[in-house]
Amino acid sequence: MHLQSDFTLTAIPPERIGIDGQYDHNGLAKRVFLRLQELFGVELVQNLRIAQRGRVVILMGTLPDSVAVQSFQSLVEAILSVEGALFVETQGLCSQGKLTGST
Repeated sequence: MHLQSDFTLTAIPPERIGIDGQYDHNGLAKRVFLRLQELFGVELVQNLRIAQRGRVVILMGTLPDSVAVQSFQSLVEAILSVEGALFVETQGLCSQGKLTGST
């Protein structure tokens, strides 16, 4: 199959849409960061690293002690509500000095 040389993609995949609506390779992670900051406050995200692998949102770092199991479920639901997010994965995520494992 031969594609024409003038073939261009016009739609940006949802996981690559940045905060400003333009293409951003890490757009999903940045939009998730802002959403969590809006919903849960700066304290939640200050020691949290949010990355992405395609449509998978990866959480690393430390959650505040105030985040209980119920709050963690709300956190995951908030992440999945961001356009482009399909799964949430944790890598060495700690809370209250304990490892929360991998989701």
